Parts: sequence; C-alpha cells; structure tokens
Amino acid sequence: MNLRLLPLFAVLALASACQGNGLGQAREAALAASNAKLPAPYRDGLITERAYAGGVDLVLDIRFADARVAQLEAKPHLRDALLADETEAMAELCADAALKPYLAAGGVVRRRFIDADGALFFEATLPANSCPTS
Repeated sequence: MNLRLLPLFAVLALASACQGNGLGQAREAALAASNAKLPAPYRDGLITERAYAGGVDLVLDIRFADARVAQLEAKPHLRDALLADETEAMAELCADAALKPYLAAGGVVRRRFIDADGALFFEATLPANSCPTS
C-alpha cells in the first residue's frame, strides 16, 4: 500500500463517520418530534401510532383498527390499489417539519400499515433524496 494514500483514507473514513452520525442525529430528532404528537389520526379512520428506528430508516406504524390482514388478502386488487395510493402519498412527508432535516440528510421513511392485531398489511417507502430541494 502506498503510504501517501493513508491520510486520504483516514479523511474519507472520518467524513463517512461524520455523515452517518449526522443522519443518526437527524433521525433521533425526527423520532422525538414525531412521537411527541402521536398517536394521531392519519386518514380514513387510520391512526399513526408511533415512530421508531427500523434499521437505518425511520418507521411510522399506521393501524387499521377495524380491519384484519385476512380481509385484505381476500381482495388483492384492493390491497394493490391501497399500496399504490399510499406509495404516492409518501411525498406528503416531504412537507412534515419534524421530518424535513432527516429527509434532507438522506434519510428514508417507511410507513408500515398494520391491522388491529399488529400484522403487516404492507409498507410504503419514501426513498432517500426523494424530496425536492428548495
């Protein structure tokens, strides 16, 4: 290994660590701000119950209080329509003041739609760097 490159590797490693730490701090702040206002109505009788760290992502659990996974599995066309609608609705999170710094830092947000028993219907994701910058 060329010893002249060693300082370059050290700087790159430090920059990478700082970037990850900044994202982690932004996520923790977003979690605290989000959970301070939860549980809260989402739409159509759904409730956003909590926000938490899911790996490196910020995850929002949204509960269908009056539905069960088995009901939706019996109607795959309805499940597909709901998933498409919610995937499109993820862009709304770009305007959420609690999430803006986290999203601007490259964070990913997932909404997990669960039934009354906590079983997963589906997830919708807002990928990193999806929000307009202005």
